[in-house]
Amino acid sequence: MTEETKDFEQYKKDTEKENETSFKELYEKTEEFEKKLDEITSKVLKQGQLIIVAQKQMGKTNCSFWLMRTLMKRKEHELNKYKTLIFDLPLVWRFRYDRIPYIDYSKITSLPIERDLIIDIPYADSVRTRNSILEILMEDFVRKRRLKEKFEGDNPFLNVYVIEEMQNVWGTYDLSGNIGRFGLKIFSEAMNYGMVIIGITQRLADVSTKIIGRARYLLIGNLNEDNDIRKITRIANKQIAEKVKTLRRGEFIFLDRENPDYIDMVYFPKFDNEGKKPYPYQNGKNGSGYVKKIFLSS
Repeated sequence: MTEETKDFEQYKKDTEKENETSFKELYEKTEEFEKKLDEITSKVLKQGQLIIVAQKQMGKTNCSFWLMRTLMKRKEHELNKYKTLIFDLPLVWRFRYDRIPYIDYSKITSLPIERDLIIDIPYADSVRTRNSILEILMEDFVRKRRLKEKFEGDNPFLNVYVIEEMQNVWGTYDLSGNIGRFGLKIFSEAMNYGMVIIGITQRLADVSTKIIGRARYLLIGNLNEDNDIRKITRIANKQIAEKVKTLRRGEFIFLDRENPDYIDMVYFPKFDNEGKKPYPYQNGKNGSGYVKKIFLSS
C-alpha cells in the first residue's frame, strides 16, 4: 500500500466516524489550519503558480479568501515586499473580502499604484475581458524585466495576481495568435520576474493543457464532470480523481505535482471579514499610476 493510499484510507476512517470530531471541526480556525495556510502560501510565493479548481458553490473563492488573508498577514507584505491585484470577474471580492480598495477598470484611464487592489473587469465580452487582464499583466511583465536588470538579476519585490474565471484568459482556445503567445509567455515565465499567479476556475477541462502543465500546485475541490476527472487522473492518479468526487463544500486536496508524495487535505471554513468590507478607491488618493495601453490584438 502506497503512502497516498494510506492517507486516503485514514481520511476515510476519520470522516466516517459518527459522533466524533469531524474533518470540519478538526481544521476550523485551529492552529493546524493556520499552519497549513502559511505552508501553502510559502510554497506558492516561492514557485509562482497555483490553480484552484472546484465546482460552483463548493468553496473555491472562499478558499482563495483565506489564502490571500494569510499572504497579507505575512511580514514581507507589511514590509512592502509584494503587492496584490485581484481580478474580480464574478463581483464577489468587493462584497465579501477584507478591507482593501476596489476599482472599476472600465471607469479609469490609469491603474493606481496600491499595495493591494481589487479590480472589477465588468465587460460581458470575454475577449475584452481577456485583453484587459493581459494588458495589465504584460505592462507589469515589462516593468519587472526592467527591475530585474536594475537589480542585476534579483527580484526584490513580488507581484501577486488572483484571477477569477482563469479560463477566460488561459482557456483551451485562447492561446492562439499574438495575444495567446503573450498569455502563455506570462504564465510560463512570470516567476522569473517576481510575478505570482493564482488562477481560479470551475472546470479544469476549460483551461489549456499548456497552462495546467506549467502549474506546480493545485488546490482541488469537488469535481464530477467526466472531462475534469480524466484531467485529475492524468495530473495525479485515479485514487485522487475518485476522491475529489466525494469532497464536501470547503474541502480541498493540495497537490504538489513535483513532489507526488506531498498530498494534503484541508478544510476551509466560511470566511468572515468581520464587517471590514472593501471600499471604493478614491481618485487622487495616490497621484501615481500607469496608463492603460491597448497594444494587444486577438
